[in-house]
Amino acid sequence: MLRFLWRFLLRGLSLLIALLYGLIIRLRNWLYDKRWLRIQKVPCLVISIGNLTLGGSGKTPFALFLLSWLQQRGIRAAYLSRGYRRRSRGYQEVHLSAPDAALRYGDEAFMVKSRLPHIPVAVCRERVLGAQTLLQNHPELQAIVLDDAFQHRSIHRDVDILISDVQNALWKDWLFPFGRLREPLSSYKRAHLLIWNLKNLPKPPPLRKLRIPTLLFRYIPSRLIPAFDELPPLSLEDIQYQYAHAFCGIAYPESFLAVLRNLSVLIGQSWTFPDHHLYSPRELARIHRRFRSQQKRMEGEKLLLLTTEKDLARLRGSPHLSVLQGMPLYALAIDMVPLKPEETDARLRQLLSFAFEV
Repeated sequence: MLRFLWRFLLRGLSLLIALLYGLIIRLRNWLYDKRWLRIQKVPCLVISIGNLTLGGSGKTPFALFLLSWLQQRGIRAAYLSRGYRRRSRGYQEVHLSAPDAALRYGDEAFMVKSRLPHIPVAVCRERVLGAQTLLQNHPELQAIVLDDAFQHRSIHRDVDILISDVQNALWKDWLFPFGRLREPLSSYKRAHLLIWNLKNLPKPPPLRKLRIPTLLFRYIPSRLIPAFDELPPLSLEDIQYQYAHAFCGIAYPESFLAVLRNLSVLIGQSWTFPDHHLYSPRELARIHRRFRSQQKRMEGEKLLLLTTEKDLARLRGSPHLSVLQGMPLYALAIDMVPLKPEETDARLRQLLSFAFEV
């Protein structure tokens, strides 16, 4: 009875805080809409990618898709994010050879630079300062893609794109801390385009019709990345019906494990950690020990160790990857792709037609 009463009081308190939080956010948005709070413009196209909810919705995978799309059309673009959970301050441009790179830049920025090494990638908490510095260092830039910037209204954006997970419907959620919404649902109308991310669903569930254009995207596994140079390359077909242990530190670990099962991987043990988790030598040693123990029991049967591309970026950018040296560790790379490529191409061309001939 006391436990129920305590939970009821906590829920009531979180509801009151959510109502107060909603009033503050509405006031803040109104001040920006009226230009009473300053919005600064930078001399190039700015595309913001963001969401309305806390947690992973696919912002960085979509940023990778968009950057590649721009690159294929000859548009010189850069990537700018906050660099969540990094241990550096101020503006930092990402260099793959930097020591402890994931700690310095954050795992997502390091992963983007690993995927697209020829484009400028930077992190800066102050997005205006970050964009200005990028343009000073790279005056040839025509566009900057901002990751997780829908709420960073102090920088002018020419295109606002929202990402939403179809499995966590926005209209069924509440403001933080009672729910997971960062701001009221009506704020979606600021966006020029909404991307419904199906993630691993084979087809979309019933979706509410909104007042802005929408597109459907989903995840597809694209390739396996060996963690160490001495490991042989493996294709996705090579891991079908293979025994594997898996670990990850992402927002929705069940999504990663579901992809492995869809690939017919026979998962033994799995370890999940919080999103952006920085692995300690002790945690990696425990994974190493349990993997070797299982390997001995299998008497020569092949056993793999699998993780996500984001986790491998975090490990490669830390000093602790050597704990797993010699193990058959591979990262599964996942791409975010449109369900209707021609419609998506036409919509993006229309959105950017005012700035480029694409």
